[in-house]
Amino acid sequence: MRVAVDAWNLVNDRRGMGRYVRRVLTDWQAQPDLEVTLLVRKAGHAALLTREFPYHARTDTRGNYDVIWYPWNALRFTIRGARSVVLFHDAFAFTYAHPNWVARYREQAPIRRALARANSRCANSWWTAQEFARLFGLRADSFSVIHPVPDPWWQPVSPTQHTPYFLVVAGPEERKNLATLMRAFARAFPARDCALLIAGNAPRSNSHPDDTELRALYSGALAVTVPSSAEGYGMMAVEAMACGAPVIASDASALPEACDGAAELVPPFDVNAWALALRKIADDAGLREAMRQRSLARAARIDRGEPARLTLALLRRSLESGR
Repeated sequence: MRVAVDAWNLVNDRRGMGRYVRRVLTDWQAQPDLEVTLLVRKAGHAALLTREFPYHARTDTRGNYDVIWYPWNALRFTIRGARSVVLFHDAFAFTYAHPNWVARYREQAPIRRALARANSRCANSWWTAQEFARLFGLRADSFSVIHPVPDPWWQPVSPTQHTPYFLVVAGPEERKNLATLMRAFARAFPARDCALLIAGNAPRSNSHPDDTELRALYSGALAVTVPSSAEGYGMMAVEAMACGAPVIASDASALPEACDGAAELVPPFDVNAWALALRKIADDAGLREAMRQRSLARAARIDRGEPARLTLALLRRSLESGR
């Protein structure tokens, strides 16, 4: 089967969607009957990706393909004669729409096109499928659901930070809900007897770790906190669990689905509930160890090869249905 992959964002995206795509492309290398071509925007990107993966890469959309996988929540180009399978990660371009109409159109139009034209739709969570169904009058079961998985590289390691700390990994988006977490932390620890590390590119970040440093931070945290009011899945929670971290997460959007019963779930905007959860975990070593074991058990249940296998099966079904 000749598969083209929309790899326009792959070089620059090392988190979230990018990790999902890399996991699938890595596992597809074991498929002898699969001919994969990565479609990129720049020749330099093609050179980088052919060093990372044993696939062809090209900057134009000419070529004969059986099916195209669009894993970036959108459909920005089409290739005549090829079936299209689109992976949807979230509907935030609509539920948290950009205030500028030009930027809003640029974000939304490729997603609308994908919803209308894709031969097959896939979502990263049941919650995401239900959001698109709610917003666009679709059937949730018109989406296949394939959950992301953490790379086996995410596992417990020796921590490098020894001052007691909680960790949050967040960007600048309003839905990351850092304000609630910070108010709760100040309420729970007025004596500043532990720290709150904010990793990522949020405005108040005090840590900018690479993946090796982040794995050590996950491994040594009193707990990893995910206060988001909306996540299409919540990969950081699952990565943290794979590293043996206790996790406190919002009981909102896809986070309960991702955490699969292993996290302490808290209403996203309840400052008092967050403060109580933080203080309880800081004060109770037995509880932390029990949560650590729940995290590791949740990670052990994950089939790391499932996204590649299920995505490939969906591509094959889409191709067969078009014949």
